[in-house]
Amino acid sequence: MTGDMEESENPPLTEFAELHGCSCKVGQGDLEALLREAGLDRADDDLLFGVGEDAFARRLREDLALVGTVDFFTPIADDPYDFGRVAACNAASDAFATGATENLTCMVVLALPRAITDCAPAIIAGMADVLEDVEGTVAGGHTTMNPWPIAGGAVTATGDPGQFMTTAGAQPGDRLYLTKPLGTQPAMGAHRVRNGEFGDSVRDVTDRGIGDIAADALDWMTTPNRDAARVARAYATAATDVTGFGLCGEARVLGSRSGVGVEITRLPVIDGTPALSRLFGYGLEDGESAETSGGLLIAVSPEHTATLEDEFAERGVFVREVGRVTDGTGVRLREPEIDPVRL
Repeated sequence: MTGDMEESENPPLTEFAELHGCSCKVGQGDLEALLREAGLDRADDDLLFGVGEDAFARRLREDLALVGTVDFFTPIADDPYDFGRVAACNAASDAFATGATENLTCMVVLALPRAITDCAPAIIAGMADVLEDVEGTVAGGHTTMNPWPIAGGAVTATGDPGQFMTTAGAQPGDRLYLTKPLGTQPAMGAHRVRNGEFGDSVRDVTDRGIGDIAADALDWMTTPNRDAARVARAYATAATDVTGFGLCGEARVLGSRSGVGVEITRLPVIDGTPALSRLFGYGLEDGESAETSGGLLIAVSPEHTATLEDEFAERGVFVREVGRVTDGTGVRLREPEIDPVRL
C-alpha cells in the first residue's frame, strides 16, 4: 500500500476502545505474577512446550506435532476488513514463531459492541483472506457482544518437532535478527488523531505524511511471518515474535528463558515513527514501544548468519541484525543505530 490510507464508511473502530492492538495486553510483570499465583509457571511433562512460550506443542508421532495458540486484541485500524487482516496475521504469528507453518487452522474469536455488529462480515473476511494467503482456513469460531471490539482466534498448525523454535536455547555469541521494522504503535496512534485537536502537533514533528507512515505500518502488520519462520527454523537457536511487550520486552523473555543476556545495537523503525514516539512517549527508541503483528526475533549462531541472510533475501523477507546474545542477564541497549525503513 502506498499513499494515504483509504477512509472507511464504517464508524472508526478504534473509537470503541481505550487501548489499541497489542497495547491492550496485560503488562509483562503482571502476567508473570499472574502465572505464578495460578501455579502455571512450571513445565508440563505432557507437552513439548507450553506456558511461557508463544504457543503449546503436543507430539502426535515422532515426526509430527500439533501446535496451538490463542490471540485476540482490540482494533488498531479503523477499517473492519483491515482490522480482520491484522488480527489474523497476529494470531497466526504465534504459531509461526515456533516454526509450525503447515495445516494452519483458525477458530475466530470475535466480540463487538451492539452498535457495530454489522462490521462482523468484513472483519471475518479480512481474517479469511490473510489465512488463505498462508494456505490456512477459518474453521469456525465464537462471536459475542462486548463493550470493546476484539478479534483474533484460536490457531492450530503442525510441524516437525525437530525443527521447532522456542525462547530457550540462545547461546552467548549468537546474533539477533528481526524480520519487520518497529513503530506500529506511534504510526497508528498518530493516524488516529491526525484530524483532531492534536492533528497539527503530529504533522509538525515529522516531514513524512502521517497517512504514508500509517500505510507502511498496516502493510507490515498484514505481512505474515510464515516465510520468515520457514527459513529461521533451520538455523535459529531461539525465537519469538515481537508484539505487545516491545522489542526489549520480548528480548527479556528470550534472555531469561535461555539464561543469557541480550545486547541491542540497532533499531530498524518505520520511517517517521521515532519523532511520533517521542511526542506520545511510547519509548520506541528505547525498544519499549508496543508492537502489533511484529516480526520474528531470532537468535542464530555466527556460523549460520550468512546462509540465513542469503535465504531471507531469496524469499524476499525483510531482515536486520539488531544485536547479540551475551553472558549474564537482562537486556542492554548499546547506543543502538536508528535505521529508518520505507516500503
